[in-house]
Amino acid sequence: MPDASALLHPPLIVSRRQRWYTAAAALGVSISAFFLYFFSLAPGLTWSHQGADGGELITAALVNGVPHPPGYPLYMLLLQGWLGLTQLLAPGADLNWRGAIFSALCAALSAGITLQTARYLLRDIHARLLWSVLAAAAWAVSPLLWAQAVITEVYALHALLLALLGWAVLVHPRQSWYLVPIVALGAANHLTFVLLLPAAFYLLWMQTRDRPHALLHLLPVFGLGLAAAALFYIRTPLAAAAAPPVNWGYADNWEGFWWLVSGAAYRGYLFASPADSILARLAAWAYTITAQYTPAGLAVALIGLAHWDRTAPHLRNFSLLWLTPISLYALAYYTRDSDIYLLPAGWLMAIWLAVGLGQMSNWVMRQLATRRWGRMAAGTALAGSLAAAVLLGITAWRWSEMSLAEDRTALAYVEEVKAVLTPDSIVITLNDNETFALWYGIWGSGELAAVAPGVTTVNESLYQFEWYRRLQAELHPDIAGAGQSVDAIISANHGKRPIYFAQLPAYVAQTDVTVAGPLWRLNE
Repeated sequence: MPDASALLHPPLIVSRRQRWYTAAAALGVSISAFFLYFFSLAPGLTWSHQGADGGELITAALVNGVPHPPGYPLYMLLLQGWLGLTQLLAPGADLNWRGAIFSALCAALSAGITLQTARYLLRDIHARLLWSVLAAAAWAVSPLLWAQAVITEVYALHALLLALLGWAVLVHPRQSWYLVPIVALGAANHLTFVLLLPAAFYLLWMQTRDRPHALLHLLPVFGLGLAAAALFYIRTPLAAAAAPPVNWGYADNWEGFWWLVSGAAYRGYLFASPADSILARLAAWAYTITAQYTPAGLAVALIGLAHWDRTAPHLRNFSLLWLTPISLYALAYYTRDSDIYLLPAGWLMAIWLAVGLGQMSNWVMRQLATRRWGRMAAGTALAGSLAAAVLLGITAWRWSEMSLAEDRTALAYVEEVKAVLTPDSIVITLNDNETFALWYGIWGSGELAAVAPGVTTVNESLYQFEWYRRLQAELHPDIAGAGQSVDAIISANHGKRPIYFAQLPAYVAQTDVTVAGPLWRLNE
């Protein structure tokens, strides 16, 4: 009969069999997560889960363009390759659906990496693989990750790369050169990845400071990673120089490039929260944090953090350095979708959750240390089964909110526009939803251009930027006023070309337009 007390403190040496078990479990979690996402994918173009950018990203990939700031060069390259591959494997499949498959794959892989990380951190815990599986599965069905796994967006890839960063610094701190490609890819995909680097640097230094010149060894690692990330941004001016229709910043010059990469268009949202909204923003932050794993799950996660606070101060400090910058950024960035920047917090909470489950298991094992082994095994199996049942229940409960399998609102919009557009039309837009859907229909799928040859769309809010006026003048030399303003376009083309509005502007009287499906057509 095994010694129960010995099971509480297993040796740190990991056998080949244990590594295989862990790898098999990680693969199983990733496959399960992928199928969950697969059956809840958006069937095509979608506006749900703040997913309007998907139409723009797909279109930018197809025309080799430059999407909205900061340009996402890594994602663009990967998406272009993925669309090319899936064109061979599933040539008739919807473009946005294929893009969402890529998101599902990235998110599912992040769950497997989370298991590997948690399993290592629980190496002195009984039934550690079980608790690691549950924590990784909880991460897979957390609302922030699930929402991004079923749409075409950059954040599922962001989740994969931040999980890799956590795995590298928590599991392999003495192989710090792993970080060079991870930092390069992470910063080339989403610039908020850089906010996680102080935490990574701190933890690596704490775990390798016994080495001679440890600090001097780490600085080149992060420096090379960031330098390699900068190389990815060479794609931006190269693509911009060809003047594709999706070409934010027209970044073929330094001014346009810096405008794009620095996010100048969005600076007004940073620290723009009214003073009387601070409490509301904090409440929204707390709600997002709590909603990822439910209040009960958050309590277990905090047990894990409390354990680190008592026994591993460096991991506590790492957690604070990881959590604080991205939380402050999410609070300071005054937009309706700023909660998505809390993805790294959701991932770290999954690790805390695994540690908390492990500590609760250890406490139970200590209470049963004098009991028979069979009862201990049965108790562990029962606890694991209950936890798995709760997780399945939460997944089923969230399905109606997270699944986009029946979402066809954006697809229906494009179909309705197709029914009313006429050749050589000009469609004037304001909002992202309609703008990106029309870009996709004209330059992405081409379905709008097919039914209304010569159709074009201009975004009124972008005319404030010189680069956009320049781009429109070059794209549409046959449209008078295209390089000046929307007013100039209307004045020069009224009565000559059909003019539609996606949203009725305040300066246009309702008596001057006729409703045409989801659009308003300017009367001639």
